Amino acid sequence: MDLLDMAPDLTIGMGQQAHTYTYLFCDLRTDTVLAELPLRDVKYSTELNGIGSLSAVVPYNDDTFPLDPDTATRPCRTAVYVDRDGVIVWGGIVWTRDRAEGGKAIQAAEFLSYFQRRHVKTTLSTDPSVLLNSSYVPDGQKLYPDQRFIVWSLLKYAEVQTGGAIGLDINSMIAEPNTGNFPTVSYFGYERPAIYDAIAALAKSDNGFDFGVEVFWTQPGNNDAPSRVRRMRVWYPRRGRQSAAESGLVFSNGGPEPSILSYDWPENGTELATEVSALGAGNGEAKLVAVQQAADLIAAGYPLIEAVTTYSDVVEQARLDATARADLAARTQADVQPSFEVMADADPVYGSYTVGDVARFVIEPDEQSPVGRSAELRILSIEATAGAGAERVTLKCGAV
Repeated sequence: MDLLDMAPDLTIGMGQQAHTYTYLFCDLRTDTVLAELPLRDVKYSTELNGIGSLSAVVPYNDDTFPLDPDTATRPCRTAVYVDRDGVIVWGGIVWTRDRAEGGKAIQAAEFLSYFQRRHVKTTLSTDPSVLLNSSYVPDGQKLYPDQRFIVWSLLKYAEVQTGGAIGLDINSMIAEPNTGNFPTVSYFGYERPAIYDAIAALAKSDNGFDFGVEVFWTQPGNNDAPSRVRRMRVWYPRRGRQSAAESGLVFSNGGPEPSILSYDWPENGTELATEVSALGAGNGEAKLVAVQQAADLIAAGYPLIEAVTTYSDVVEQARLDATARADLAARTQADVQPSFEVMADADPVYGSYTVGDVARFVIEPDEQSPVGRSAELRILSIEATAGAGAERVTLKCGAV
């Protein structure tokens, strides 16, 4: 499909460039294009180690009726791609559709949302002693040991079942190296754990990883038109550029060309903890328990603030210890959660950064920050608003 032939939806803001947005609706399992539809009130987000969303309204009028928008946006059957200036910036699955003025409102979520609805129905484990069939997935129940390939195993298990393939490229993961972390994990079929939850829990463990699905066009070649790709990625140890020096990203609300329009820098201590107790499998005095304490914060004057987390499917002490360490790391940084509304076309321009990148954020002295602020923060979420008017991008950040 020639992108130049696609009908444009221009986003023009004062002092901003005009951008061409195209919205492609495709069959989820085959990726066959069903329709290219205009959308209004479009908002979409990407989350680090999470599932971003899209909301929009499909106009129902004389221009769209011939395109059969009802078939093209059918929930659970349809993938939607957001193309901005020839670059796919978002892709996911339409899950809901409802009435809206002049059309129908759709809600979609990134492709990983599919695996919230897929479950382990046969016990899978890295430990052959708990398996009836110790051959590797997909022929048997054994998971490949490195954490990267545990993810691959879970997705392959889901893919080979009838109707279970949604065109997600997982084979590119095979060529990537081991992470060097070999956790012992078991997912019991009688508990029906969601595959997404299993991946997310594995990722958040100590020495875990970042994960997500990349969507993009292939490069044209040999007179072949570009095609769409949905590629699963595991980044180890982390996704993105890990310092402002490496990324070169600086957002500021001052200077001759400010990029920050507004900001919110709350300081919320309600989620902070200086000690975490993680509870694993078992009952009574036999229950697995792991305790981790932020001795440095307590020595610096913070009080003992306790939090308890539960992981009833964790049966190994070493894995529970690693999970508790990860929980403590997240809790000791929980009070750093600023967000920034930035200009899409000011430097750094939208598209030059991604979730996982570290950037420097500089705030000139104002009523909220009388002496100003400057900090390196990690971008955890990117939310963009497209449509008639200025593009708005909101960055939610956390501690590095």
